[in-house]
This record gives sequence, C-alpha cells and structure tokens, in this order.
Amino acid sequence: MNWNKHPLLPICFLIVGLLASPLAHAQSQQATIVNDGAMVYQNDDFDAPVIGTVKRGAVYSISSGKKGPFYKIRLKPGTVGWIADTDVKPGVHRVAAPKKEKMKPLSDAEKPEPKVKPFFASRFRGITYDHIYFTEETIGGSQSEYMGFLGVKFYGFNTLFDGEIYTESNLIFSPSAPKYYEDITGRSAGGFIFIADFLFQTPTPRGKNAMTYYGFGPMFRYSQFNLEVPDGTRTLNYSAVDMTVGAVFNFGLGFRIQRVSLRLDAKYYWERTQYYGFGANAGLDF
Repeated sequence: MNWNKHPLLPICFLIVGLLASPLAHAQSQQATIVNDGAMVYQNDDFDAPVIGTVKRGAVYSISSGKKGPFYKIRLKPGTVGWIADTDVKPGVHRVAAPKKEKMKPLSDAEKPEPKVKPFFASRFRGITYDHIYFTEETIGGSQSEYMGFLGVKFYGFNTLFDGEIYTESNLIFSPSAPKYYEDITGRSAGGFIFIADFLFQTPTPRGKNAMTYYGFGPMFRYSQFNLEVPDGTRTLNYSAVDMTVGAVFNFGLGFRIQRVSLRLDAKYYWERTQYYGFGANAGLDF
C-alpha cells in the first residue's frame, strides 16, 4: 500500500487503537491504592490467579466503571488486571501511613510460662550444715567427736568447669576444737577446723524437680587447736596444727521448689583417719 497516496491512514489506525484499548483515556480515571499489598487478579473473580500486588498510596489508571466489585487496572503498558473496589479510591489522594497498634500488655493469665530447666540441669549455690563424726589420731590414740560445720556449697553443671560435668564444691568451717581435748587435759581448748572438698557427681535417677546422686573427689583439711596441757605444777600452752589431703564419697537426694534446692546427703571421708558425716543444704539457682 502506498502511504503517500493515503496520508491520513496512519492517524486513523492510531485513533482506532486508542479507542479499542481497554483503558482508553475517555474510559479511564486516576485512582489511589488505599490498602498495602492489594492484589491484582487476572480476571474479575476472587478465585482468579493473582498477577501482582500494589503498594498503598500508589496511583494507577483504572476503568471509569466497575464490573461487579472490580475495577480494571493498568499496571504497566500492555498489562491490565482487576482489583477490588475496596482497595482503590478514585482520584489522586494523599494516603496516611497506617497507624501502628499499641501492644496491649498481656495479663498474667495470658503470659506464656517461662521455660524451666530440669532440676539436674540447673546449678545452685547456698549454705550448708554438716554434722561430722570427726576423728583424728592425737594424744596417744584415736579420738572422735560429733562436730557441727557451717559453710557454702556450689553444685550443678558449669560451676567450676565448662561442659557436661556435674560437680559439687563445699567449703565448711567449725569454729571450735573437739571436746575430747578438754576431757583429756581437763583444760579448755580452742581452735578451728576447715574442710574443702570437690566431688564429681552422677545425678540418677533424675526427675523434673527431684533426683538422687552419688559422687567422689578430693578433699583438704586444715585444723589448728590451741591447747593447755598440765605439766606438774605448770601449764603448757600448745598449738596443734594439722594439714592433710584425702578423698570423700557421698550419696544423697535433692528436691526443688521453684528456684530453691533442698538437699540431704551422707559423706564418708578417707584421709589419715576415716570418718563420716551428714549434711543439709539450701541453695538458689544462678
């Protein structure tokens, strides 16, 4: 075809194309998206495939009329779809950002329960009282006496060593001398006994809030007694100092009430002499 003979034909084709466009200027309008993430459908049906989403506040061309609850929308040249009338507002508008809802504090009943470690997996520190049948070789023989010791106890995983090692440490102190010194010399005696021990323990069986355990480890004892020994008409002041190492074995059971641990155990000390004791402990987790 010779376009030179028909100079108006290109213009006619252009006009026809514009009129045939689904969103021709005379049949479209500007509109503002009012909901963030509004979906654009392939057809005027909520079950139709979604071909895209549009942002809140953006301006697009839509059809001047609706088909049911849908406007036809032009996403880009050559791409049209359908959008719900609740997601657009004809005209160009300034859309405020959505208000952030304030978080409502949860009531005590709505708050999730905090996760609590099993009893055996927790670690504790606290005070301990030990009643020990202390025995030593002194003044010509083996002497024994029940004595009270007060101190601190640490136990659980990762107390002194990192890793899956359950341990127990005790530092206990008795601020007096055994009564058998006074019985033998007939004079008062003073002094103290300090015992430190460290045990590797096995908690078994173990429940959520109760367990039994047993263990063994090294111990250290230091004692110093100030004695008055009669010598005829004189009284001699004598200081008996002793320091020794040995081993200790224990067996016990424990209970947990919320964050508090209560433990009872029996111990057997093996050093220059052998003796036993019983202990009670209250500890707080940390």
